[in-house]
Amino acid sequence: MNDARFDLGLYSLPEAARLARVPGQTLRNWVTGYRYPRAGQRVEASPVIRPTAASEPAALSFVNLVEALTLAGFREMGVPLQRVRTALDYAAEALGVEHLLASERILSDGLDLFWEFQEQTGESPHLVNMSRGGQKAFPEAVGRYLREVEWGSDSFAKRWWPGATAATEGLVVVDPNRAFGAPVLVGTGIRTQDIFLRFSAGESIADLTEDYGLTVPQVESAIRLEATLLEPLAA
Repeated sequence: MNDARFDLGLYSLPEAARLARVPGQTLRNWVTGYRYPRAGQRVEASPVIRPTAASEPAALSFVNLVEALTLAGFREMGVPLQRVRTALDYAAEALGVEHLLASERILSDGLDLFWEFQEQTGESPHLVNMSRGGQKAFPEAVGRYLREVEWGSDSFAKRWWPGATAATEGLVVVDPNRAFGAPVLVGTGIRTQDIFLRFSAGESIADLTEDYGLTVPQVESAIRLEATLLEPLAA
């Protein structure tokens, strides 16, 4: 059977970059690879996100979007992509798992392997941290995204709850089976972007709650998410 998480090309590169809050060229580099100078030569960097949607090879699937979210967390921490890629290859080979950045196993087996890689190679200490309780943990920027993800029975991402303190507790959800993977208000098919566009055009929150049959917190959550996606990106 088809799996919408993997099989549907739901996101163009610009839309996926918007949701992951990374520059468009950065996401393109993650998906297509790029060349960079090293020791006087041009070195080819292979893609770190490989599109899973067979029907739409130019678009990204929901699983690819979650991979981009996790990578965005490493980028926010300033961890060079080459270090993340090498550590990721090390962990994925040991586990035999593709798309590890969209799998719950990164929180357990993958985390241990990242730590092992760091100890063996002396790589960046930003790959993994030690929490106050003495437990191994991903940096907060990465952990935040992983906490917002709801995992399926196969350990791969099932839904994304942007801005929630824990999966399934937010008012906005990204579900590959709803509204073509766009952020919507929970229990509705109403896209947050539609609400935000009307609010930006001058309509009041009171008018929007009445027109859509929503509560004030729902409308405010939609506006808040879309406003966050418009915030300037770090260089």
